[in-house]
Amino acid sequence: MVPDPFVYIDRRTGQRRRDPVYAAAFLDWCYNTRVGAALTRALLSRPFVSKAYGWYYRQSWTRCRIAPFAQAMGVNLAELTQPLASFRSFDDFITRAIDLSHRPIDADPCACVSPADGRIVVYPALDAGVALRIKGGAFDRDALVRDAVLARRHAGGAVAIVRLYLADYHHFHFPDSGTPGEPRAVRGRYFAVSPYARRRAVPFYGENHRVITLFQSDHFGIIAMIEIGSFTVGSVRERFVPGEHVAKGDHKGWFALGGSVVVLLFEPGVITFAEDLCANSRAGLETYVRVGEAIGRCRAAAA
Repeated sequence: MVPDPFVYIDRRTGQRRRDPVYAAAFLDWCYNTRVGAALTRALLSRPFVSKAYGWYYRQSWTRCRIAPFAQAMGVNLAELTQPLASFRSFDDFITRAIDLSHRPIDADPCACVSPADGRIVVYPALDAGVALRIKGGAFDRDALVRDAVLARRHAGGAVAIVRLYLADYHHFHFPDSGTPGEPRAVRGRYFAVSPYARRRAVPFYGENHRVITLFQSDHFGIIAMIEIGSFTVGSVRERFVPGEHVAKGDHKGWFALGGSVVVLLFEPGVITFAEDLCANSRAGLETYVRVGEAIGRCRAAAA
């Protein structure tokens, strides 16, 4: 029996949960029928479609979508920093800030924390040239980074992939203290990053628009932080100052509108991932983590 790709483990409760699938019939058609897949490749994944979608949902008349969406998707309204009725548009709600007192940052200096709220899968070591199918996506590190030097530096290193869904807090943060470099944009398509495709792997890791930042962390060497745009995500917004030292948990940027992915690439031998994340990943299950929760520790401290 094929596992349900939308089922994950909630780390706080240990229970299995399932994401509600928004616009399920349309997305199933886009990724699991011959005509839909061809149209998605030829048209729907193109940047102008997602940009137009984003423009529409930034208009004030889309506010009527907010309350029904929040209820259907189970958004935790207790975390909001403003009343639901005060959001200016549907996009304004999707890119909302939250009360970060609900996201305490693990204070252990040797803890690497989740950069985002989302469903995480981890790989303690991934050799060069290894391609994987991860939740409907075709993962290839070389295609992801498009940088031979960077790919060699992180060959054999650990990988953490955090997938944000529609209802999640759409901002991302630094997983350790350190100094970020200049972000590098890799222009591309906007395929959906959630596991809608059942028959063929969607090449979003290697083809979607993404932003790569080399982060000289204080405890985990050089981390390649990669934010991947998705269908309906017209932009990835960065707000940090390159070259300026940051604290663990500091705000890095945010995604506009739909679901997205944050990938962390580590150099070999610098991190030991938490055992619960490793066990769930080996079983083919994502684990729901929140900003500030430890996902791994310095290799020396974990030994």
